[in-house]
Amino acid sequence: MHLLYGKFAANRITMIKENVLILLNDQIELEAFSSFQYMSMHAWLENEGYPGAAKFMARQAEEEMMHMKKVFNYVIEAGGRAISPAITKPQEEFDSFVDVFETALNHERKVTEAIHNIVFESQNARDFTTFNFMQWYVAEQLEEESLFGTILDKIKLLEKDSSTFYHLDIELETMTGEEPKM
Repeated sequence: MHLLYGKFAANRITMIKENVLILLNDQIELEAFSSFQYMSMHAWLENEGYPGAAKFMARQAEEEMMHMKKVFNYVIEAGGRAISPAITKPQEEFDSFVDVFETALNHERKVTEAIHNIVFESQNARDFTTFNFMQWYVAEQLEEESLFGTILDKIKLLEKDSSTFYHLDIELETMTGEEPKM
């Protein structure tokens, strides 16, 4: 019996294929890292005098932790063994306000790629339960990349006059709307 399933797995229905389970546990780690990366961005923005953008990133961090918990709980419910991840230290320093959001967008693209890989592998393994579960993440990643892309588009429009960042900072404080839900 593989470690990812445990000694009592024979008594439980295990819906997740082993190669997909490995990817899901990798996703748990990636989502947890995302949360800490956004907390690091929150701290940097707060320190640099952008409290609205800092609050925006704090909400993003909470949302990413919810994403991690959702995958973690799915793995357990589907009969696999969820692994609590060790987190790589996130980036702490950024060159600028723009760099924070470019880093965030690039990270979201990495998350999207990982999610698409899970969807692809679950479909190939005929693990349709996981395939179905991951559809929420596919839609969520479209929203995340669009959100950060929109913010970067606004930043690019404002770059000619740095004083206008103040207004964007105020807008960011309310930009995500609702608190994350599980």
